[in-house]
Amino acid sequence: MLEEVSISMDNILDEERNISYIEMGCNNIGLSCTIGKIKIWFGKQATVQSVRKVLECFSRVDSSFVHETEIICDYDQIPLYENNDYTLISYGRVEGGYKVIFNIQFSKQHALNYFIESIINDLKEGEMNKTIHWNGSMARIILIFNELKSMEGWNITKKEYREEE
Repeated sequence: MLEEVSISMDNILDEERNISYIEMGCNNIGLSCTIGKIKIWFGKQATVQSVRKVLECFSRVDSSFVHETEIICDYDQIPLYENNDYTLISYGRVEGGYKVIFNIQFSKQHALNYFIESIINDLKEGEMNKTIHWNGSMARIILIFNELKSMEGWNITKKEYREEE
């Protein structure tokens, strides 16, 4: 029988030093977490369920999660993304179409679902990295860990402390 392990702030934090970031993950997904952004690595073998679990966890923990994405497409395709709740930031003509920048707000379920689908499709080509911006805290990073620890092999792999001045 597996023992449920809950990580608390006391287990992670050193009273004498502040953590600058925490890395966590499993075989096919890795997170590097700071209070301003989370870098995500998705391995080619990441499953639909694991990608969905990680990204939906983010939206539950903090509705301020936003991913900025850049897409090259035809002008006529821009409304397709807007209809999927992507927020248009800017666009400009480039060779091969239009370079379009969108924000994907994780608080919008339709946008999050469309983003998850795009990741799953891109993983067919190989592994990928994404950067998600948020207004987080160490307590919320611990909450993310505690929500994701049910995934097989999910562990904290590294803690880095801030240099004392």
